[in-house]
Amino acid sequence: MTGTASSIHIGGSGFAVLPAGVDLMPAASGAWIDLGLSLALPTAGTYHLDAVVRGNIGRMSTGENAYVAARLWDVTAGAVVPFTEAIVVQIAEFAGGAATALQWNDSAAISVEYAVTSPRTVRLQASRVDIAGTTEVAGIGSGGIQQTTLRYARVA
Repeated sequence: MTGTASSIHIGGSGFAVLPAGVDLMPAASGAWIDLGLSLALPTAGTYHLDAVVRGNIGRMSTGENAYVAARLWDVTAGAVVPFTEAIVVQIAEFAGGAATALQWNDSAAISVEYAVTSPRTVRLQASRVDIAGTTEVAGIGSGGIQQTTLRYARVA
């Protein structure tokens, strides 16, 4: 379920691109998946962390309500980077009619200032959450028109 990201580190900044899409369907609803996209924050300091996450979700049942979310995970601390959880794409259809095939694509930006007291590794994670109905397709995309990316810049 994970890819190997290409990353660049220059001075006080770093940038990584998810090389291929990641299918979220094999995981249980609500399970956070490591996407294989991470960056090492090299020293203590304050960083601007940014991610652009492209997601897709599709269904073929009535009454669907599901979403794909993303967050930044501090691997070193074993905790979510505060204020980084975001809905990437949601599908919600409550009509009582016949099932219709729908697939939605969207993207979300995550941007936060993060102060650390030691070097850290920050990883991008994603989750599919099924509230109602049957999700047929869910994933994080990268390539073509839009890449899924992760970036840091040390500011202090």
